[in-house]
Amino acid sequence: MKIGIAGLGLIGGSLAYALRSAHEVRGYDVGRETREAARAAGLSVVDTLEALLPADAVIVATPMSAVLPALAALAPRAGSAVLLDVASVRGPVDTFARSQAGGARLVGMHPMTGRSTQGFASADPAMLIGRAFLVVPTATSDAPAMASAGEVARAAGGVVTVCSAVEHDRIVALVSALPLALAAALAIAVSDGAIDLATFAGPGYRDTTRLALTAPDLAEPILLANSGNVVAAIARLRTVLDDLERAVASRDAARLRELLERAAQARAVLG
Repeated sequence: MKIGIAGLGLIGGSLAYALRSAHEVRGYDVGRETREAARAAGLSVVDTLEALLPADAVIVATPMSAVLPALAALAPRAGSAVLLDVASVRGPVDTFARSQAGGARLVGMHPMTGRSTQGFASADPAMLIGRAFLVVPTATSDAPAMASAGEVARAAGGVVTVCSAVEHDRIVALVSALPLALAAALAIAVSDGAIDLATFAGPGYRDTTRLALTAPDLAEPILLANSGNVVAAIARLRTVLDDLERAVASRDAARLRELLERAAQARAVLG
């Protein structure tokens, strides 16, 4: 396949590395330094978004704020190319697909992976291997477009799971946005200067707050663009925290043990 990739940051760069051995890959990024770094790494890079076409598929892997503008620019020129995007919130893309008049075929292809560091320098194809790729049809998807999305995801090392935009956004709120919100809240709660974090914080605190390092311009749209589901997820967490608080406050060892055992069982499924 001829595959274009718009956005050569962490995800786009990782996809470019992962796909280039089996497919003809061209990349583009708005940042000149990123384009130069990608060229130096041996990737084929073009200097305009439109130059990614013609192609069999174009993956939009830009920051979320740029996904819809990129799709809007590509759709009228896409021809037979399938437009894929890795946006972590599907609702806005789903709405765009219903309204766009270009007739382009759009499919969501969101790899469930990431790191707190961003940019092409952090790109690593290994981070895609074995990860779930949520393939999300839109109003303009057809069977060949869905097959192309699956082919690209598997070529990158991913495991394909097909779901609706509604289900995708509910899932991502729980397993992506909620951990981000919790990490931010925990980092703030313990940062009042009462202790010297650099001296006393161990792996537990560091691991639990890792996502608090996510750049605000990336974290903000993850939380706000999916706000209804994120608010519901936070409320769900608050209910459990309240239960834990009551058990500790009342020294209810039996209830506390029950909650801790449930937590361990829930986490154990990840290995």
